[in-house]
Amino acid sequence: MRTGDSGWHRALAYAVCGELIDLPDHRAPDPAVLAEELAAAGWDRTALRRHARDARDAGSAWPHRVPPDLMAGLSAAQFAAALRAVTLEWRLAPAARRVRHAETDRPSAADQRLLRDLPPHFGKL
Repeated sequence: MRTGDSGWHRALAYAVCGELIDLPDHRAPDPAVLAEELAAAGWDRTALRRHARDARDAGSAWPHRVPPDLMAGLSAAQFAAALRAVTLEWRLAPAARRVRHAETDRPSAADQRLLRDLPPHFGKL
């Protein structure tokens, strides 16, 4: 590894592919360049989407856990942000789930009943 450069793309490639791919060092992650490098290694976006879906369907962890030696010199927080950006840009992430927001969504009658159903030791509201 050259001084000052990091293995961003090797670590990101491992996270999305689950295998070690020999890629050049980069000072910072570049999703467009990484996509070209992975495509040249046989991992185009369609293959990556299929792999991610198959791993999830099989109950395996995806993105894959990156070995510590590939993470050497990389900030965990920056890596997590880069991985999230890659998975969103390449549409590798599962479909977004709708989350209730207290100010805009009202609980259903069944949910309200459950919210009122407290154990006796909680006292009365």
